[in-house]
Amino acid sequence: MKLKYFAVPLLLAAALATGCQESAKYEPVVYMTDAQSNAAMSVTIDELPASTALSVTASEQVSHDLEITLELRPDLVESYNLKYGKNYLPLPEGTYEFLNDKVSIAAGFTTSSMAELTVTTMDGFAEGATYCMPVSIRSVSGSMAVLEPSRTVYIVFKTPVISKAIMIGSGNKYKIPGFLDNADLVFPQVTLETRVYVTNFSNGCDNSSIMGIEGECSVRFGDVKIDKNVVQICHESYQPAATDRPCDANKWYHVAAVWTGSSWDIYIDGQYAAGTPTQGESMNLGKNDGYGFGLGALSQWQSSRPLMGYLAECRVWTRALSQSEIANNMNYVDPTSEGLLAYWRMNEWTPNPDGGGNIVPDLTGHGYDAHGGSSNPTMMDTRWM
Repeated sequence: MKLKYFAVPLLLAAALATGCQESAKYEPVVYMTDAQSNAAMSVTIDELPASTALSVTASEQVSHDLEITLELRPDLVESYNLKYGKNYLPLPEGTYEFLNDKVSIAAGFTTSSMAELTVTTMDGFAEGATYCMPVSIRSVSGSMAVLEPSRTVYIVFKTPVISKAIMIGSGNKYKIPGFLDNADLVFPQVTLETRVYVTNFSNGCDNSSIMGIEGECSVRFGDVKIDKNVVQICHESYQPAATDRPCDANKWYHVAAVWTGSSWDIYIDGQYAAGTPTQGESMNLGKNDGYGFGLGALSQWQSSRPLMGYLAECRVWTRALSQSEIANNMNYVDPTSEGLLAYWRMNEWTPNPDGGGNIVPDLTGHGYDAHGGSSNPTMMDTRWM
């Protein structure tokens, strides 16, 4: 059915491109079956081995047996990333097997026998990375042509990121002592991002804090004039809210706030949700408003307006991330990434040696550890794709 709507226009266009309209002639072609609906197909690696079957389709029944040779093209991953704004990696050598690189279409049929690409081990896989292996038609016996836009299918292998998250609540609010009164933390561009899971939007306050500094770079749920389950970001009078994207309790979301210098924008689950133009001001992450930069709390008012829920993958960047950068790295990011100022995965903690509470490490090595109030914080197991 997909061929009916997709292949015929492509075939007609190809015919028109090779001659005048009056002499245009329909020519049968072959193509990677799954590439007709989408250039990429996803495979989730829940357990090993993880296999996907591949076939070739002819646009009409073939009159004689056809043999098609397939080949792996890891060299095409880079150009695919550039075209579609991805950051996929080629499958590491030694982690996969490709069976039946020669497939055939029997006379009277349109679909070939099956080839199979199998991931056999994840040794050498990087945490949070997504891998890709392009499979292309190399050659076809006889004279049947290949439909070029569908010569290659890109197999995308997704691995779950298994981690943990920390409960905030009124007893485990976090501060970042290394940010407070730090004159070096004034930037023309900033991105704040985190994963957030709210158990209850009713905390007895006007809003629920996610991260940031009150009035300077705050990310929160709710306000006096908006519903308690709506994401709002604030820098002085710039206060856009994602009123068209209310959030549900007991569900994970990825929230990002991007200060570009010319706009102040909200992204939810990697998609633009709201924003407002700005006038090129800088943002001061070291501002001392009586509380400073916080996670799950960011105000000295109303008991710091705590988040009744969990946080994970909290990050602060000194540059404006693009939409594709946000969408491609919601579950994990390399701690050495360019412009990453602080990174709290919130999946581990140690007791605070200076007294009660706990410390969540800053994985960048910059020393901006987060200090929480609980000596035994509640953790949640997480699994993201």
